[in-house]
This record gives sequence, structure tokens and C-alpha cells, in this order.
Amino acid sequence: MAQDASAVKNQKLTEIFAKMNLGELPAISGHVNEILRITLNKRASVTGVSDVILKDYSLTNKVLQVANSAYYIRGARISTIERAVGALGLDVIRELAVSISLIEEFIRSGGDRDGLSKQLAISLLSANLGKLLVQRYKIPVSPEEAYICALLHDLGRIIMTIYFPDVYRRIEAGTTSGSSEEAMCRLMFKQLTFNEIGEEIARFWNFSDTIIACMDPSPPEVESLVDELHLLQNLAVFSNLFIRAVCDKRPPHVMARRFKNLFPIKVLPVLEMSLSLADTVGSVSGVVRYGITKLKFRSKCIATAHRYQKKAAA
Repeated sequence: MAQDASAVKNQKLTEIFAKMNLGELPAISGHVNEILRITLNKRASVTGVSDVILKDYSLTNKVLQVANSAYYIRGARISTIERAVGALGLDVIRELAVSISLIEEFIRSGGDRDGLSKQLAISLLSANLGKLLVQRYKIPVSPEEAYICALLHDLGRIIMTIYFPDVYRRIEAGTTSGSSEEAMCRLMFKQLTFNEIGEEIARFWNFSDTIIACMDPSPPEVESLVDELHLLQNLAVFSNLFIRAVCDKRPPHVMARRFKNLFPIKVLPVLEMSLSLADTVGSVSGVVRYGITKLKFRSKCIATAHRYQKKAAA
């Protein structure tokens, strides 16, 4: 029976991979011109180029994918953009930036603009929140690695939004009616969940074990601040769940209790951080700015903060 279930899953994964056309994820390229300008400057630095790439979901995705390909990889997997840029060199980064398709082109060709723009906005907000939490609370992990792990945590969900928009909308409708997301995913994707799809695609692209592990929606709780992997896993999950809780008008403190050992969680400061990120993330591209607008993220963030302020004052 287990073998039959595994065969069904593998068949569905094969279908998903075929639909993706050999793993080519469409790219947000709003920062391509900026990368071209920087890399053509003789004084260009790896850090400067890395900072621009980190503003862009698909450029981050593609650079990590290429840096970990069989052609380039030397030794351990690469899980930070700065190391990837150093390994590839500025010339390769420039060529990547030019060759990646604009996501706006993908959307114009028939993609689900609303669904995709919302998913990308949530991932970018989550990534920036994760990085800010590391810096604000001095969590002992790399801020850049926290950013990347939070950014790619929902890779499977984003892939499904792009390549199976009708099925994704049916899953959303089911969860709105009271079904669990996991149950709906397993029903619609032959027993696969979003995170399992993301993990398989990440393995196909040779992403690091750390990034893949951070796609786990239920990692072990943090018991020690010296366990870097568990810290990164919990940061990735917390950041994404917190942003989604705001977007779905759910009380974030209920979810936050699960991460009490991660950092001193106080909902209002995290809401203020999240709201401060809206303009930063919205500057990434028109698509992401559109997603933030469709999510009504700013107004929901403010409304949630007001509720907590009233509770604190009572």
C-alpha cells in the first residue's frame, strides 16, 4: 500500500515537473537594470550586487539554483547570495539577469496575476520580517540566511499558484469553507502537500539542505539558541505564519505562542515591523506592489494593531 501511495506521488510530481518545463521558474526582473548598472561598474562589490538580488524573489531563486548546479558547485552547497555571487562572478550574474524572463511577461501571457502577486508579496514580506527579527532580537543566525529561508519557505505554494492556478483556487475555496489546507492539498495533489512539492523542486534545483529543511511547516521547537538549523526553521515558519495571519485577519498571538522560545514575542512590535516593511517590499516591482494592495496589507496591519492596543489599554 505504501509503495502504491509513493508511486502516485511520484506520478503527480512528474506531471508538475513537466508542466514547469524543466524547472524554469519565471522571474521578477524589476532590478535587472540595476544589476546591469552595478556589474558594469569596475568598482562593483559582491555585497552591493547581493543586496540588489535579495530584493527580488526569482533572482534570488535563480542565482542559488545556478550556483548549486553541477557545473558550478565546488564542495558544500551554497545557501547565501553573497557566497553565490562570489562563486559565480559578476559576469555570470549579469548574464543571468539579462536572460531571466520578466514576470510581467508571464502574467501577460495568461498567468494568475492576482494569485501570484499576492503569494510573492507574502513571501517577500515574510523574508524581510525574518531578517529584521534576527537583527532586532540578536538571534544568532545569519540575517541573509534567515531572509532566504523565509523567502523560499512557501516555494511549493508559489509554484502551484503559477502552474496550477485553478487547482490552487479550489484549495483556497475548500479552506475558506472549513477544510484543512493539508487535507485539501492531499486531495487535489495525489497526497502531496505544498511543502512536499516545494522540497522536491528544491532538491531538483540542488538547493542546500538548510533551505529544504526550512520548508518544513512543523519543525522541532527551539530548545537552545545554539541550534542554528532549528532557529532558521522556526524563523521561516513564524515569519510566514505571522504575515499570513494578518492577511487572513486571524489573531497573530494564537500562532505566536508556538514560538515562545525563539525570541521575546510581543505582537505589537512585530506588527509595527511588518507595517514598516510594506513600502520597502512594494518597491521591489509593480507586481509585488499590486499584491500588497490586493491583500490590503497596510489596512489589515493597522486594524490588527489597533485591536491589540485596545486590549493593552483595557
